[in-house]
Amino acid sequence: MNLFSMLKNNYWLFSILLLSSILRFYHIDFQSIWLDEIHTMNESNPNTKISDLYGAIMAGEQMPPLYFYSLYFIFKIFGYTTLVARLFSAILGVISIFALYKFSKELFNKKVALIASFLLSINSFHLYYSQEARPYILLFLFSILSFYGLVRYIKISNFKNAIIYGSCTGLMLLSHFFGLFVFFSQLFVLLFFFLISKKNNMLDFFKKSLFSCIIVLILFIPALKIFIKVTEIKEFWIPAPTVDVYTLIFREFFGNSEIVLSLLGIFILLYFIKLSKTNHLEIKYNNIVENKMLFSFIILLPWISLVLLIPLIRSYVSVPMIISRYFIVVLPAILLIISVGITQFKNKIIQYAFILMLFIFTISDIVFVKNYYFNTTKSQFREGSNFIIENNSNKTKVVTSLGWYFKYFLQNKKVNYELIDKSLDNYVDEIKLDTTKIQAFWYIDAHGRIYNPTQTTIDFLDKYFYVEKNLNAHDVWVKKYELKTNKPKIDISKLNFKIKQSIIESNIEVFENKDNKFIISGWAYVKGIESKDNILELFLVNDSSQINIESEQIIRKDITSFFKDHNTNYDMSGFQSQINLDNIPKGNYKLAIYVANSNKKIEEIKLTDLVIKN
Repeated sequence: MNLFSMLKNNYWLFSILLLSSILRFYHIDFQSIWLDEIHTMNESNPNTKISDLYGAIMAGEQMPPLYFYSLYFIFKIFGYTTLVARLFSAILGVISIFALYKFSKELFNKKVALIASFLLSINSFHLYYSQEARPYILLFLFSILSFYGLVRYIKISNFKNAIIYGSCTGLMLLSHFFGLFVFFSQLFVLLFFFLISKKNNMLDFFKKSLFSCIIVLILFIPALKIFIKVTEIKEFWIPAPTVDVYTLIFREFFGNSEIVLSLLGIFILLYFIKLSKTNHLEIKYNNIVENKMLFSFIILLPWISLVLLIPLIRSYVSVPMIISRYFIVVLPAILLIISVGITQFKNKIIQYAFILMLFIFTISDIVFVKNYYFNTTKSQFREGSNFIIENNSNKTKVVTSLGWYFKYFLQNKKVNYELIDKSLDNYVDEIKLDTTKIQAFWYIDAHGRIYNPTQTTIDFLDKYFYVEKNLNAHDVWVKKYELKTNKPKIDISKLNFKIKQSIIESNIEVFENKDNKFIISGWAYVKGIESKDNILELFLVNDSSQINIESEQIIRKDITSFFKDHNTNYDMSGFQSQINLDNIPKGNYKLAIYVANSNKKIEEIKLTDLVIKN
């Protein structure tokens, strides 16, 4: 069969795969890699000796090694970048859609297979993990292939199918330990078919099934040490499950879209209505295999129920282990039930109408409601690190409580900064004991570690340092602490103080006294001038004094998006300040905003009508 004939006979399948590819490859590297993905990059580092790779995985993960070894060699061929890592996941994601098509066709028919693969192609949960450099999409793929092998083996119980099933299942277990629960559900299915086999076939079925299990165990050997380590864990960061945990996971599978969830509830109900109408059959091997509804129920029920039940029990009696991404393995079974439910409408127009509704509501939820491709949701490790790199020409040392993670960005072939792995409080305590260490430094933190130093730390930093550079990105903050003795003196005495005629556009959003500390925040920029190279300072002025007060420039992307000034970037136009009035001479002062840009030879000060009375 030539390519044209293949396309003609499978145009719906190729269209689905094309759609899934577009959704998964588009903006694939828009988000920074976050904490877990940095684990992937560090543990799959192609510069690690192959003999040390297993030790690195065992030290940093509670997962089998297949995914990390795969990426290790992919990095050696295509380059050690986050884009390559995520492209690997995206490719696996598209392949898994084709795998679901093959499995659904084997279990039901081509129509169900096309609907199931289409629903998976637009599924937001699957899309997300197809763009993440973690093993979950590999687990998803081999879960489908494992059940595909199981169904083929049950239909034709020969050694060839036993080998295929055992191999796919072994690779599933090498992808993630949650595959063990899937394997247990499959053992339940095998036991059922063993018990209903003809007596003269039971021994043969047992031998071949045992042969498959031996293959599984052999393939699992490389993960054994890590598995033993995981079983010894007595406490974990995962919280205990709530009573509605699986309801929340099901909602997350489908983007928490109320309309989509309502439609899916109808289709799931239709599947069980169809199942209830299945005629009574004598419980014989061939009878069940040949009845697609009953056969699917025997495959799908243990798949879903046991994979949900066993982790729930273990979470209550031992260590909590319920996280939504682990349960991606049951998503294919749920989609199959939904797909069969859709086919219960005999009228094709109604079928297509419901499928179109699911497409419209799902895609609109992804693209417009959640703004998936442009809304930052992952900790911006990359952006915070790049901010340091772009502003660290003198190679000032970097302090962080996440040194092992930021090493990927800040100690590599391109840059190699001194990296000190300490919290801000601990680092300040250290330099207090040795005044020779009172030197400029960067501090960066992320992943829920907010700026919250002790008052003692704040007082010490205020005494010796000022914040020269500042970044508050999504779940990341960066500050460049420079010595006050190095702060350039700004002479504003020769500048004309302007109110209405100033070229500075500005707004003060917060201006209030709290416990004798004056809090000021707002934004300022010069129209048509990129803000990234601006120096932005605040002054308190009266007839006798011009006091430069401590302030920080902050990211304000909303200013750029609101004013839309011919693609001019005003992101660095924000500022904030907290003035201790005890340190300010008595008097009445007006607030002035100073903006300078040496590249554009701009230096101007704008006098506001806001007054601080001290």
